[in-house]
Amino acid sequence: MNTELVVASVSGGVALLSALISVRASRRQVLLSAELDRRDVMSRRRDPLLWAAFDLQSRLHNIVERGFLPFCYQDETGRDREYARRSTLHVLGEYLGQVEILRRRIQFLDLGRRRHNRAVVERFTAIATVLNEDGGYDDRHFRIFRSDQRALGEIMIKEDGESCLGYAEFCRRLEGEPEFAAWFQPLLESLDEQARSPEPHRRLRDLQLALVELIDLLDPNGDQFPERPRVR
Repeated sequence: MNTELVVASVSGGVALLSALISVRASRRQVLLSAELDRRDVMSRRRDPLLWAAFDLQSRLHNIVERGFLPFCYQDETGRDREYARRSTLHVLGEYLGQVEILRRRIQFLDLGRRRHNRAVVERFTAIATVLNEDGGYDDRHFRIFRSDQRALGEIMIKEDGESCLGYAEFCRRLEGEPEFAAWFQPLLESLDEQARSPEPHRRLRDLQLALVELIDLLDPNGDQFPERPRVR
């Protein structure tokens, strides 16, 4: 065989092998980078989501077990009533906003490859189902369709895409932007009805329980809330 042909063949083989190795290494790098990004997102979003879930379940516990709404609504000045209405809407909206931020950052199919992340997604689904569910409840109070849950989450997200509206900004928009306020109007009506009712709505009980299960999953050792009981 011609020497030049042999050399050319060997050189071509080496070049092809190098290209294959390079492609494989690049693919591994891309996969590793994607995995690190997912871990970083989960790490960064965990605490805001955890606090939002805890604040919401705390408010629900106060409504269900401590008569929070009737107590606030009896204030003759109306200040306590407005605080109860606005702050309850805010903690619910903030939770939905934090879930929506996480949803935008990570594909749930990727999350499902890890046991813990899959469990977190299952908790999200359980909470969304309680809000959306029609059967089993006597009425539609506090019902939020799944698409509306996402819509409420979307309008709660600030322009930076990383955080939710603070309470002051939320109240300002609730008062000054009819389109924004319209999304929360059915919930306001449900709160008013609950304040007049002698018994707490069962959906609120189920929602509080589902949130506690999510909190237990995100903070199993009580590192974030060591002094705050998670009452079911």
